[in-house]
Amino acid sequence: MRSSLFFLLFLFISASCWGQVITIDRNLAYAGLGRSVSYLKDADGRLTIDQVAEAGKKPGFLKSVADILNFGNSSAAYWIKVSFVNKVKEKAYLVLDVSSIESIDYYTPDSLGGFSRFHTGSIAPGDRGNIQTNNYIFSLPECKYDSEIQVVYFRLKTNNILLVPLKIALPDRLVEGSGSAERFESVYIGILIALFFSNIFVFIRSKDMTYLYYSVYILFLFIYIVCYFRGYAYCLDDEFRIFINTYPHLFLGLGSLAGIAFSSSFLNLSVLLPRSKWIVRLLIVSWGVVILICLFGYKSYGSMLAQVLSSATTLVVWLLGVVLYWRGYKPALYYIVAWAITCLSTVLLGLSLSNFIIYSELYLKISLLGFVFELLLLSLALGDRLKDLNEGRLVIQSDKLRIQEENLYLIKTQNERLEEIVHTRTKVLLKTVKSLEEANADKSRLFSIIAHDLRSPFNSLLSLYSLNDLDLLSLEEVKMLLNDSRKSFDHIHNTLNNLLYWAQSQLEGISTVPSRFNVYNLVEELMMVYRPLILKKNIVAELTLTEDSDVFADLNQINLVVRNLLDNAIKFTPLNQFIHLKVWGRGVEIYVDVSNPVAGVLNIDQLVNNVGHKPSYGTSNERGVGLGLRLCKDFVERNNGKLKVLKEEGCVVFRFSLPKFKSTDIAAVD
Repeated sequence: MRSSLFFLLFLFISASCWGQVITIDRNLAYAGLGRSVSYLKDADGRLTIDQVAEAGKKPGFLKSVADILNFGNSSAAYWIKVSFVNKVKEKAYLVLDVSSIESIDYYTPDSLGGFSRFHTGSIAPGDRGNIQTNNYIFSLPECKYDSEIQVVYFRLKTNNILLVPLKIALPDRLVEGSGSAERFESVYIGILIALFFSNIFVFIRSKDMTYLYYSVYILFLFIYIVCYFRGYAYCLDDEFRIFINTYPHLFLGLGSLAGIAFSSSFLNLSVLLPRSKWIVRLLIVSWGVVILICLFGYKSYGSMLAQVLSSATTLVVWLLGVVLYWRGYKPALYYIVAWAITCLSTVLLGLSLSNFIIYSELYLKISLLGFVFELLLLSLALGDRLKDLNEGRLVIQSDKLRIQEENLYLIKTQNERLEEIVHTRTKVLLKTVKSLEEANADKSRLFSIIAHDLRSPFNSLLSLYSLNDLDLLSLEEVKMLLNDSRKSFDHIHNTLNNLLYWAQSQLEGISTVPSRFNVYNLVEELMMVYRPLILKKNIVAELTLTEDSDVFADLNQINLVVRNLLDNAIKFTPLNQFIHLKVWGRGVEIYVDVSNPVAGVLNIDQLVNNVGHKPSYGTSNERGVGLGLRLCKDFVERNNGKLKVLKEEGCVVFRFSLPKFKSTDIAAVD
């Protein structure tokens, strides 16, 4: 009897200290398994796998009490022991669903009685030894018998908060779980990209620095949250991925500085609340210290300061908005709601990361949603600010004291001068409002383009890579899917080129550098590039030349013009029809014609009257952005030519001219 009690006591202690065995079957949930594993702290980081395996046979490991292990901001190494039994005898995967751990060593039993080691981590160069994604996926060793208990070990070390969300899944559950996460993340990633580009374009049109600060704030926090915290830096160059994971709080600090500058500009603190200057300066200096600490390599200290400052900054800028709204500054309404959401989600996530409350993946999702809602509400705040600008209230509130003094003086002494000043200011105000309204129109259209035309192909590509990494596709299936996706990739490439060139032209950053080149050879080369698309629609393409076609123009700009015209011709030409390209000359000019039938697809009259028409759909449902023809017209005119649209026998003809090369052109450039 006494021996039985000792045996039961021994089993209880073993289960408490060594961790319990995980049973892998069809009912295993894709969720944190922290309570089913045990861990060992390696304070000086010198333990070997043999020492740890020996300790695993004794009650040296501690049992976790949370679904997700959170070891806080510690410089120690931690060993995780995972014991499991695979009841279904299928390939199973162990998922470390986090991306910011710097050093990860995965040990599995080998045939010689030892352990095989795989090394990876956020700053590990080259092949990371696991499936390439925004988390770490490891193959579990196969069980030969139903009751065979397998044990694997992790050694984890980082100079930041060490979160360990461990999950085990079979292939079908792994695809289902990762797909659900990707759908959630693709939504807010698409929103962030669209908000960034739309506000950049508004800044280009309005020159309002508030939009620039807001765009920079989105950019750097996008890098910190998406590329570092959620691990999508693996899509980038290996060196840039390592740089982001080595200095993550550099981007958090720069984003926070941009957010402070945005708040100061939006709330007009220097005029409406001048006493807040010392608070703003204190926040700026504090974040500057965090950036310097991060750059000097003290990542752990920078992480602790960043946690405190993130909560303090959101709280301070929110209180400043509350004070100004209470004093009558109406545009602060959406601003207050936006920062209130961010403040609550940031504080909640900070408390969970600091182990004041038990960490849960729900807190991370709440924080991400809070950030997205904050940006959307801040966009509404900017729109409300534009409304007040239209009514003149913002100008009155911003310069209240100065305008009152000027009005008293002008009313008494110079009534006529006052009327002239009011008239001038009204004209400037109306011009500014009109410019902002045009910018907001471009913003709405580009928001739709980026969110719809770019996000969907990228999601398809990510899904394709995930399926390929899991060996769920054969080589023939991969080739077939890549060929089917070729049209989407070409569309993405052409869309991004047009957006970037258009943005450069709006910033007046494009310079035209003419040189001598043969435009016929250029057209012929581009036809070879587009040949797969031409053959896919069974189109007959003809190119004719009537005389020497050397021109004096900017090669890169004319290349983009021909690309867009040829792309449009392929897009709007019905199946089994033709495209005719002709290079000919007259006098001192060379002409390039691109003609094709477009019956029932494109409104030719609209093209004749306005080259910058709205986006249309092609014969195979290809969607245009609407910037291509605008860029063509701009670049042709920059090169002393003209772009015309003609109707000839049921075909639309895009004709542009370029100056013919003369011997005096080289001397003029020299």
